[in-house]
Amino acid sequence: MSSKNGQDGSSLQTEPPLSFAISRRHALLGAAALLAPLSPSALLATPTTTPNAAASSLIRLDSNENPYGPSPKARAAIVASIPEGCRYADADIAPLESALARQEHLDPAHVVLGSGSSELLHIAALLAAEGGAGGELIAADPTFEDIEEFAAKFGVHTRLVPVNKAHQHDLPAMGQLINAQTRLIYVCNPNNPTATVVSRTALEAFIKTVPSHILVLVDEAYIDFVTDPAAGSVAKLIDTYPNLIVIRTFSKLHGLAGLRIGYGFATPALAARLRAKQLAFPNIAVLRAALASLSDDTFLRSTLQSILADRSRVEALVDARGLARAPSQGNFVFFEVRQPITAFRKTMLEHGIRVGRPFNRYDDWCRLTIGTTAEMDHTIAVLADVLPKA
Repeated sequence: MSSKNGQDGSSLQTEPPLSFAISRRHALLGAAALLAPLSPSALLATPTTTPNAAASSLIRLDSNENPYGPSPKARAAIVASIPEGCRYADADIAPLESALARQEHLDPAHVVLGSGSSELLHIAALLAAEGGAGGELIAADPTFEDIEEFAAKFGVHTRLVPVNKAHQHDLPAMGQLINAQTRLIYVCNPNNPTATVVSRTALEAFIKTVPSHILVLVDEAYIDFVTDPAAGSVAKLIDTYPNLIVIRTFSKLHGLAGLRIGYGFATPALAARLRAKQLAFPNIAVLRAALASLSDDTFLRSTLQSILADRSRVEALVDARGLARAPSQGNFVFFEVRQPITAFRKTMLEHGIRVGRPFNRYDDWCRLTIGTTAEMDHTIAVLADVLPKA
């Protein structure tokens, strides 16, 4: 039963409309499904997608998403936030900023949140455009194109530097392009789509050479998947280099890509400049989900172990076929297929698997996201049939 006020202010009991009853029942069922315990071990038991599956059943290995998330704690936080979905999320920003600051032994004033790390990329591009038309951005080729495409809308031209023979950022060559018009340098580390890293030592040496009025943006979206001991985050260098911005995301290891939450680190002064150009702030559900996910160590650890193990399986198959590949430090593998990627994508789609799009300078290479182990069992079997033999 529901109630409403009569003309005299008294409470009148009424039956709930059928649409409300159905909606409530569906909401409860949805909440139960959302809270259902999902771990990598549980998801591994999911039946593999069969070849020629319907589009809704495709194995999606094309967008570097994490198929295991959100974590159980994040799911519970999302459900718990529903009754407060009518409230603005202002009060939930500071707790997440503080948690991220503690994680890096920084002050919350160093932290900037964004609706996905893409918003922070866009804000950095807006900073590069502050000096008017004619500004330049330096980036690798290929790399994540989002910042280049957004910067172009505001008159910032991108100068692309081909990756080196090891498929890494060619930092010396990027440094040689710095001129009076340079306003921003973008380093995606690990790089998307090549999955390679430059060492922390090499990256710091490069940052040190960049004039202090030029922003250096290091995109660490895939930092959680790095196993190379020479590589690592440069977040702790932000106070040493006041022109440095480091951004990360909850879209990858934390599995919150669809909910859009990212974050960045910079000096308090630079962080304030970034915040000043924000158009919105994240919603209450994702703020609470992100905070909860940070503490779900067991789930994050098991998820990471599963992804790294399956990454190694793909690399082993590629190596056994004698195909070139980049040493992966992300949740994806980038490798040679010795045929146009457009044709290879079509072949894989016929087997119910969607793989990555074409990338500059790598017309016959494939970027393959690591899915669940069940998905990778099927995918590896398909790759064993369709990849060329040495």
